[in-house]
Amino acid sequence: MNLSSRRISRRYRSRAVVAALAIGALAASVSACDDGTSGLPQDNDPAASASTSAADTTPPTTTREPAAERIVVGAVPGNPGATRAVQAWADDLAADPQRAVERCWTQPPNRSMYGQIEAIRSVVAAPGVDGQYAVTWSDGTTSVSAKRSEIASGYACPNVHAASNTDFYGPADAEWTLHRYLSRETGRPVDPADTEDRYPLVCPGNSPWDPESTGAGGEPPLKADPDSAPRIASFDTDEMTVTPLRGDYMSIDVPATDVAGNSGVATAVLSIGPDGYCMGELTLAPS
Repeated sequence: MNLSSRRISRRYRSRAVVAALAIGALAASVSACDDGTSGLPQDNDPAASASTSAADTTPPTTTREPAAERIVVGAVPGNPGATRAVQAWADDLAADPQRAVERCWTQPPNRSMYGQIEAIRSVVAAPGVDGQYAVTWSDGTTSVSAKRSEIASGYACPNVHAASNTDFYGPADAEWTLHRYLSRETGRPVDPADTEDRYPLVCPGNSPWDPESTGAGGEPPLKADPDSAPRIASFDTDEMTVTPLRGDYMSIDVPATDVAGNSGVATAVLSIGPDGYCMGELTLAPS
């Protein structure tokens, strides 16, 4: 992966009534000259009755928006839960796209991929394929992939990507993983449901951890010893700097302060695991 270091910043109405009012005003002005009834419609006046009746019985005109066409998600042989979880998201996407975007806080804030509604409708209509780490619907051009942690939540926020691109995670995904991890650590998760049990962010150690290609391998430090990470109290997510390392590894620097008040640069090393980018290391170098 040849990506250059870059800074990612981020940071949504009857004529009868009018006539009656006018006549009433005229009657008031000439009340000293007549008995108060001259010129006003009488109870037996057919024209007045017809006009009043028409005004009272004409129903109001209303305009109703057409119902959104539902996006129907194809079945996944042997995994009905995957269909239900993605269908919950697809129902929101069809009825209120903004709601779908807001509920998908597990994805980076810029979720422009969800703007491809008609392509998504076509793709997910076919049966899904249950893979090792995700369930995927594809038409050969576009794919919609839902990770297992998303499916388990009951509301799956999938990735929409080119079918030919199996390595669709990028720097923005790595940055968002770090943001979510540090938000948890500071007691302000991006959503109350964002916990490690429900949505794992620490690399599981399914393969040897070796970001510097030393050949040492072993488990990711955060997996082997979770307490080895500094206790971060605050961080500046708008000042993250992402640096690609070898293979799928990425390093991210972010200004941070620990619970003891020490400020510096926190450096995270991430790689791609079953649920996308995951945390393997975190250190804090005093400034």
